[in-house]
Amino acid sequence: MDRKRRVSRTVGWLAGLVLLAVSASLPVRAQAPALDIRPVPSTPIADGFTIAAVGDLIYLRPMRATIEARAPQLVKLLRDADATFGNFKTSVLRLDSTKGAPQAESGGTWMLGDPATVPDLAALGFDIVSHANNHATDWGAEGLAETLDHLARGGLVAAGTGRTMAAARQPAYLDVPAGRVALVAASSTFTPMSRAADPLGNVPGRPGVNTLRTERVGQVSEADLAVIRRLAGGKEGAQVRLGGLRYEAVADARTPMRLHYIVNRADEAANLRAVRQARQNGNFVAFSLHNHEPGNASQTPAGFAVDFAHKVIDAGADAFFGHGPHQLRGIEIYKGKPIFYSLGNFAMMNNSLDVVPADMVEQFGVDPAAVTVPELLQARNASSFGDDVLYESVIAVSRFEGGQVSEIRLYPIDLGVLATGAAKGVPGPADAVVAQRILERLQRLSAPFGTRISIEKGVGIIRGITRGITRGITRGITRP
Repeated sequence: MDRKRRVSRTVGWLAGLVLLAVSASLPVRAQAPALDIRPVPSTPIADGFTIAAVGDLIYLRPMRATIEARAPQLVKLLRDADATFGNFKTSVLRLDSTKGAPQAESGGTWMLGDPATVPDLAALGFDIVSHANNHATDWGAEGLAETLDHLARGGLVAAGTGRTMAAARQPAYLDVPAGRVALVAASSTFTPMSRAADPLGNVPGRPGVNTLRTERVGQVSEADLAVIRRLAGGKEGAQVRLGGLRYEAVADARTPMRLHYIVNRADEAANLRAVRQARQNGNFVAFSLHNHEPGNASQTPAGFAVDFAHKVIDAGADAFFGHGPHQLRGIEIYKGKPIFYSLGNFAMMNNSLDVVPADMVEQFGVDPAAVTVPELLQARNASSFGDDVLYESVIAVSRFEGGQVSEIRLYPIDLGVLATGAAKGVPGPADAVVAQRILERLQRLSAPFGTRISIEKGVGIIRGITRGITRGITRGITRP
């Protein structure tokens, strides 16, 4: 046994020498030096670049032939811009082949568009769209994926949704002769199931929307807070929560109750990082935020949207396009960059649906054998979407010089306030009376932001921006 141990030790010693000799002959991999991480410089878009922007594209049927015939000047505006943006607020899929299904929760209506609407919009002049909104998952993750496929095949560059959160937050790029346009898109209004997620270990990612989460806080008086605390069964000194809201006492409580919004810092940081990356890889950066807060009836943006828009510009964006409440909100020029707090609607064809899920029929308690879908939608829209302002909007065309906006032209459009049937919700130029009403409303809504809009021959014009109206001062804004 002693002899065997001596032989074994000798063999082991010799093997170690061989391994040492071999390793000594191999090249030694040097340790990577520490990187000097710095911001990547960027070059602004070429002078004279123009971007046309509109709000929600609730565009459910191909209507190009009609729009070209009835509103050629409108189509020319969309096509003449170097880039044209809108918020694609529907799913497009074929019911006879889709793997999707209407979800138990929708964005309010189960939006469903013909896939042919995508090339139709591209032919009208649209280039780049946001898909981050409260209707992105009306037909589930499968419907979202099919919609993204149709958008890509139909010629529209899309941002704001994806098969993971990383994909949904990723900037999308459009190359035009003036340079590379980048778009980052998010939504602060969304159904709980529509938020995208990244994979972790063996758990797959979840398709969905790039979200900007907020916590809603009801601001009430001390006396009202005491009542709510008692109803909620809360303890003195602890946070008071009831009905999905947190409540706090404020000295200037109002009736009706004011809502304050607290932005999720992780979502905010991730979106601002995406803007910074888009700035470094693009020449022009647009940010799209879909937000209904504090409600569709409000013509004033929620305070968090104002603060966030400023941070987006500070992070490198050249323009901020808001939409969601189905009506116009004010325009601000912040550090020489335009912020459109809501561009309203460009198309609002939700009355044109031929089919709705059983959930919607049940929701309104109607007999599907006794009414048609248009009859149901007409009755619903009369109560929920009956206000004329929801059918009055603008096409905003912004021109840039030296990396700042030099002029904005606002072209009023009418989505058929008085129209019925197939014409309802289809855009056309506003007549002189309606155009004046739209532009005067925008003047009033933009004045608290220090923005001056002149009205010339039925067009709103913001000019002289680079000569001094670039302070980015917000005055007189109620910040709910």
